[in-house]
Order: sequence, then structure tokens, then C-alpha cells
Amino acid sequence: MRSVDRPFLLLDVDNTLYPPTAGVVDRVDARINRFLVERAGIPAAEVDGTRRRLWQDYGTTLHGLMRSAGVDPDAYLDFVHAIELADLLAPDPALAALLARLPFVKVAVTNGSLAHARAVLERLGVRTLFFRLYALERLHYLPKPYVHAYQTVLADLHAHGRDCVLVEDTAANLRAARQLGMRTVYVGADPAVEADAAVASIHDLEAVLPALLDGTR
Repeated sequence: MRSVDRPFLLLDVDNTLYPPTAGVVDRVDARINRFLVERAGIPAAEVDGTRRRLWQDYGTTLHGLMRSAGVDPDAYLDFVHAIELADLLAPDPALAALLARLPFVKVAVTNGSLAHARAVLERLGVRTLFFRLYALERLHYLPKPYVHAYQTVLADLHAHGRDCVLVEDTAANLRAARQLGMRTVYVGADPAVEADAAVASIHDLEAVLPALLDGTR
């Protein structure tokens, strides 16, 4: 990575800024299943298979529904993100202090809705630390891992991939970012995920960043 005054730190939101055990994604998943049954008319017994197919073919359930069934994306996002967060997430002062220390421009890049991402960041107490937030609406509803989603972010930031470090919990999203020259940090416990660095928790991020900025692995 070339040296820049303030490189960009692109951070995923769900299951990256907080652990999967928080249950946020589980709650959203339940709403997605309800949408498929109540709004898309898919029999409950076929929901799991339908979601797997949509993920494999289109990257996300929403993108698949838009392409295959003409589903209105805003109606979908409003429905699936109509969840309560107060009992799942709490302010994380350690995360806020970590992000404040890092010499990066912090940018959130998520496959969730803008309202959901804002709500999560507010609940964690880190919203004001982010320079910009790219949710599905600002990605023109084309999700990660499509390379074009990242290209949209880079174009808006007037940045190159080499100016960025992406922090993510999803292997496919990390692979796509590396195609554009980004350095990558995997947050999770799967040893098979390919990234330039890996951490078990977002709270361990600070330890691996110097090597990425120095261009070493």
C-alpha cells in the first residue's frame, strides 16, 4: 500500500462492528423470511432453499428478488430492518476509542439499509466517527461482493483501492476488494478465509494495521 496522509478504513457494519452473537442479523433474517412468505408469496417450506439460491446467484436476497421478481427495494429494506436494537446492542466505548485513535478516514460500507446502518452506529456510540456511510441505497442497490459496489465507493471518495483497508466478516466481500488493490482484514474465526490479516474481534484491529500500511503481510 502506498503511503497516504490519511488512508481510508472501509468498515462493514453488521457482524463486524459487533459480534454475531449479538443476534442482530438473526433478527433481520427472521424478517427476511417473513417478507418472502407474506410479501413474495413463497411457501414457508421453500424459504431456506430460495434464499440460498438467491445468495448464490445474486449476492443477496434483495438483489435476487429485484432481478427475478421485480421487488421494490425500499419496501423490502423498510420491512426487513423494522427491528428493535435496544435489547441487542449497547454503546461500546472501547470501540469508539479505538476508531478515534486510528489515523484513517473511517467509512462504513454495508449491504444493509441506510436507516439500519445509522441505527446500529448510533446504538454503538460511533456514528460521529464516520466520515461517510455507504448503504444499499447509495450503492444503487448493487451489493457487495460485486466489484461495482466498491467502485461506486472509490469514485465518490476520489480514492484508489491502494488507498484503502477493508474490514469485513464475509469472505466473498474480501475477495472482491482485493481485486481492486485494497488491503483486507477479516473479522471472524474461519481460518480458511483469505485476507491480508485476520482478527477474532474488531477490538483487535489496531494490532494488525501497521503491517498493512507498511506494505507487508
